Formats: sequence, structure tokens, C-alpha cells
Amino acid sequence: MENCMQLEDLSSELFCEIFDYLNAFDLFLAFASLNSRISSIIKLTRLHVIIDPVYCRSQIKFMSRHLAFHSDQIISLNIFDKICDQKNVVAYLFIRHDFPNLRLCVLRDLQDSSKLENVIKKLKLQSQMTSLHIFQTYYTSTYNICRSHAHLFSEMTLLNTPLTLRFATLLYHYDHSELTTTMTTNINLKYLHLIFYGEVDKITIYSLIPVLRVCNALRQLIVTIKNPPMSRNNHNINIPNFPYINEDDLPTISTLQILDLQIFTQCNIHSLNLILHCMPNLQELSLTLVNNHVNQWLIDSFINGNNWQRMLTSHVANLKVFDFHMSFLMDNRLLDSNVILNSFRYFVTHYNGWHMAISRWITFEDIGPGKPIVLQTLNYKSIVPRYRRPTIINIVYGTFETISTDISNTNDHKYQSNNTFVEFYMLPYMERQIIKPSSNIPFRNVNYLVIYLSFIEVSVISRLFKKISELSE
Repeated sequence: MENCMQLEDLSSELFCEIFDYLNAFDLFLAFASLNSRISSIIKLTRLHVIIDPVYCRSQIKFMSRHLAFHSDQIISLNIFDKICDQKNVVAYLFIRHDFPNLRLCVLRDLQDSSKLENVIKKLKLQSQMTSLHIFQTYYTSTYNICRSHAHLFSEMTLLNTPLTLRFATLLYHYDHSELTTTMTTNINLKYLHLIFYGEVDKITIYSLIPVLRVCNALRQLIVTIKNPPMSRNNHNINIPNFPYINEDDLPTISTLQILDLQIFTQCNIHSLNLILHCMPNLQELSLTLVNNHVNQWLIDSFINGNNWQRMLTSHVANLKVFDFHMSFLMDNRLLDSNVILNSFRYFVTHYNGWHMAISRWITFEDIGPGKPIVLQTLNYKSIVPRYRRPTIINIVYGTFETISTDISNTNDHKYQSNNTFVEFYMLPYMERQIIKPSSNIPFRNVNYLVIYLSFIEVSVISRLFKKISELSE
């Protein structure tokens, strides 16, 4: 009979490798009380603390008791501040432990409390932390951090404290006003992801300029620019007076190679032109531009590919990747999609595998006088919190059309890959229409399909169910 190996017979090196895959709570729970040899190996292990929303207070207390003897071994924290029966978990742990060797800190859904100031003070003292990432909810209606704490986190991260910080994410709604007044420069940050949020007269695309001036060693920048939502009935608004910018005083950030810019406010092609002027060595540009107001003068400049060609060749000649998603509400004038598409033909030959599509449809919701139009490149990818096309897209049956630069049309469905919830509305005159099969189905990732009938006809419903079943197979 072969000898059976006991757990205690494993080598210390193998234990260390196993422990490196476990988070601190699981490690303490499973191994801390076994024997003195295992305990001594745990003392040599780099520890990772991961706290999910499903944790409870007793688990946090259990882990904190063990951290009293191991806090200097913690190299990463990934904590949800609100668990099933407790808030302010981050403050609870930072009050009790210093984490002197912390390198990565991820804080999620911070709950506002005066105790956060203690957290910020301890983070400032970190001497080895290279990454700090704060993720709040993307929706302002459930926002949980006050302006003063947002300011303190922003000031600490962007203005050189701690000096070891190289990668930062600040995903909370704030205007980062401290950037406009500081004389400090941050030559340490290489990666930055943040949201600019505020009223339309304060937050514009030009809010980027102070970032480029202060954080002048960045290699990758991801920025979302948002204004508070306006009334659903207010679709025609005045074009804002963009502030005067002295082109001779613009910063130059020669290290920046990747820009992911998400604009949910009024913008024009000239202002974007000035921003790109600051980035002569940019290699990858991903743009998300969403305008839910009918400002035809602004929209016309963006849907003209010749404007993009002039801008990119003038300012970012080394660009290797150019992707975008542009969503607008157009007025009721006649619009030739083929003319728009052909104006972007330059990029089909300039970038390998580059294609784009234009999608148009009529919605049955009351969105005002505008009709949706979406321009998107084939390789555009959604990342959080990048704009994802409406979670629910509603279409009057028979009005959806897509054309692309790829004449084969084999990839047309990929432009709709993010649309997982689709609503169709069938008008009365469609009652007797024959539902024709199609090999080019635009929506192939649909998880939820709602069909509104403006008539009651059993035979139509039967035909619909049959066709849907065939397409699902």
C-alpha cells in the first residue's frame, strides 16, 4: 500500500505558494490554528485582504484580531465599505491597523463618515503604495461621498502624496477644483482614471487642461466629463460659450500614449482639437461622445470625417489606434448616411482592420424632436464607466438601419453587441405584414426582448413566437 502524504508533510516553499493564492480571511480561518510550523510560515507570507459585500461583522472582527499580528505583511487591500450588516468597514480597519507595507489599495462604495479623514491621513503616510483605486457608484442618485472628502482624496492623489503612487483611479463625481489653483506638478503618476462632474458652466472638455499641466508624466489617461442630468423635455439648449483658451499657453504632455475620453457634455470640434494639440506622441485614442440635445451646429462638425482626418494628422501623427462611439439626436432634416460614411473612408486605409458603422432608427419613446444616430468603430470596446449604449434600446419595428464601411456586412452585428435589452413597437398597419427571415440579424446578444403590439391579433403573435424560436436555435 502506498504511503499517504499528510498536509504537514508539504514543504514550506509549497505552503508559501499555496498561501499566496488565498486572501487573508481564508488563510487565517483555515490554517492559523493548525500548529506552530504553519503559523511561522504564515508570518513569512505576503497577505491580501479582500472584503466583499457578502461579508458580515463577525468575519471582519475575526480578521482584524489576526491582523493585529500580521498587518505589516499586508501588501494589498480590496475592500467594499458596506457589507451586509455593517458600514464604514474601511475606517474600522484603518483605525486599528497601519499597513506599513501596503502597495495596492482598492476602496469600493465608500460610505460617508468623519472617520474617512483618518483613512486619508494614514494613506498619506504610506511609503510603498504604488496603486490607489477608489470606485464609487457611477450613478449620482446613489452617491455616498461628500464634497470635502472627495476633495481630500483628490488632493492627496493628484498632488504628490504619497510620492510612491504611480497608478490612480478616482471614480467619484467631483470637479477636482484643486487642480486649477495649484502650482505643484506630479511627475510620479503614470496612469490616471477620473471623473469630472459639475454644472455645464464649470465642467467642460477644457477641465482636462489642468490635469495635463499638473500630471505631466502620465502615460495613460481615462477621463469622463459629465454634467448633472437635465429635464427630459429640454432637448434644445443654448450652445455654451466655451472659455477662451490661449493656444500658446497650452501644456505639452509628451509621455501620454493612451487617451480614453468620455464626453457627456456640450463639446465642439475646436475644443477637442486644442486638447489633442497637447499630446504630440499619442498612440491610442478612444472617444465616447454622447449628446442628447439637438445642437445641429455642433453635431455636424463631428459627423464629418474630413474634420477628424485634419485634426488627427495635424496633432497626433503617431496615432496607431482610433476608435469612437458617437451618439446624437438629429433634427428632422434629410440626412444622407452614405455621405457621412464616405467622409471617414481615409481611416479604412490608414488603420489596419478599421471599419465603422452608422445606425439610425425611430424610437417610440418621447425623446423630443430628435432622432437617434450612432456612429461607432468596429473595435470600440466598453470599459467601466465608459458609456454603454442605452441599456434599453427601443425601436419602431422596421425603422432600424445600419450601414458600414465593410461592404461584406459580415460584422454589422458586432456594432450592436452591447445592446442586450431591446424593445420593439409594432404599429397598427404592420398587422398583416409578413415577417421575413434575414441572415443579417443586427441584435445577437439580446437577453431581454419586449415587443409592443398596438393591435390584438393572435395569428401575428403566433408568427412572432415561431420566428423568435427559430432565431434562438
